[in-house]
Amino acid sequence: MSFAEPNHNAHSPVPAITRAMAVLDLVAAAGQAGLSVPEIAKSMDLAKSSTANICATLEAEGMLRRSEGRLALGRRILSLAGDYLRSADQLAEFYDLCRKARLISREAARLALLDGTDVLYLARYEGSNPIRLTANIGDRFPAHVTATGKAILSTLPDAVVEDRYRGKSFVSFTAKSLKSATELMADLEESRLRGYTMDDEETNVGVVCFAVPVINIPGEPAKFAVSATMLKAKADEVDKTEIVNELQNIARALANPLSASSL
Repeated sequence: MSFAEPNHNAHSPVPAITRAMAVLDLVAAAGQAGLSVPEIAKSMDLAKSSTANICATLEAEGMLRRSEGRLALGRRILSLAGDYLRSADQLAEFYDLCRKARLISREAARLALLDGTDVLYLARYEGSNPIRLTANIGDRFPAHVTATGKAILSTLPDAVVEDRYRGKSFVSFTAKSLKSATELMADLEESRLRGYTMDDEETNVGVVCFAVPVINIPGEPAKFAVSATMLKAKADEVDKTEIVNELQNIARALANPLSASSL
């Protein structure tokens, strides 16, 4: 039995990862029959010992499973695929929900996740009155100056937030940016009582942002947050309660459909 080796880059900067991906592609192509280590080694023109090491590592990580000496794709592949599909579905749903919201459909909206003490922006919706100063997809900003970052941080225990920021410097974007862990903790406490977080000209002068966390399981930390951004002058005129309600509706719709928060 012979299988053609997938066309992976021979000049990869990390050959071990490239070979591991080639192994996964070969095993996937073999289907339910699976492949033995000698068959994989022959197809890849690789030493059996090196092939065995790669396969053992992939098996230990759940990417492959072994049955009667033959290897097939492991359950972790399915888990990762499910995560990808949920993410793709959530992004599409985010844009659809923004378009349907009465106020947010006219503004700039974002979906972001927390990574350490930064936020990473995953989606950017531009309404009929977009603000070009706000973050693009893939941008990172310090969480302490963003409404989305503070929204996710507000779902963490205080001790976790304090530990995360211990020894960290607080970069200021404007005169209104939070400058210390003490200020951040006070802001988070106020936000919990208020029911939403704000970037009140903390990233850009003249620009305000409102955000709420996407809660999958009540009482557990959020992974994402959604926000709406507008000019300060306009934010002073609109009904903040309605903006927040729309954000909360979007957050509930994006939450895990099996969780209590979305029922």
